Amino acid sequence: MGRSMRDRNMPATYGLLVLLALIFLYEGGLAGQPSLTRLVQLGAQVNGYVLLDGQWWRIFTAMFLHFGWIHILLNGWSLYVMGQLVEPALGTRNYLFVYVLAGILGGLLSLALYPLNVVMVGASGAIFGLLGATAVIALHSGGQTRSYLMRWLVSILVLNLGFDFLQPGIGVWDHVGGLVGGFLAAYVVYGAARGRTTITYAAGAAYVVLAAFLITYAQRLVG
Repeated sequence: MGRSMRDRNMPATYGLLVLLALIFLYEGGLAGQPSLTRLVQLGAQVNGYVLLDGQWWRIFTAMFLHFGWIHILLNGWSLYVMGQLVEPALGTRNYLFVYVLAGILGGLLSLALYPLNVVMVGASGAIFGLLGATAVIALHSGGQTRSYLMRWLVSILVLNLGFDFLQPGIGVWDHVGGLVGGFLAAYVVYGAARGRTTITYAAGAAYVVLAAFLITYAQRLVG
């Protein structure tokens, strides 16, 4: 009974896992690591294409592509773990809202801080956004629940960000951007659900201003 209830509360998480797996197979993942050429053809984020050729859609499509088996398995496991907590707490529609906005802000921070020729893919920014949403959930929980969630959240963040900075080739700024984006998007959801329009507008405005700043900054670097 407990498992079936959990499954019914996680349709988006399971849907995303299936979608990511199918896209990975389409990339040619069964043969090993997809080539960079194939990933770029399918929509990897390459800042030069985004800024110089106007291919802004790549910031979204890159969220569904992965470099290889280790990459997708780690992200899939992380998504499953985070989805068990965040999707039932926020509801499926709000969960997807947070997931997508977090992934986009992660892509925009990467747009502003990485070279034009770097190939970037992965759901990590969106998944880090679920950590940002967990912080909002913890801040508005009471007693032992808050303490548990905050300890768990700090531990996960320290481990992941520490690994990011120590391991070359990891898109750490995508993770940081996703974390901030998820935090702000979750506050938009929180304010709307409780009729606190000031919180909703403030968090939404902060997200839009930050996104606009990153886009403007990135465009000036190549202008």
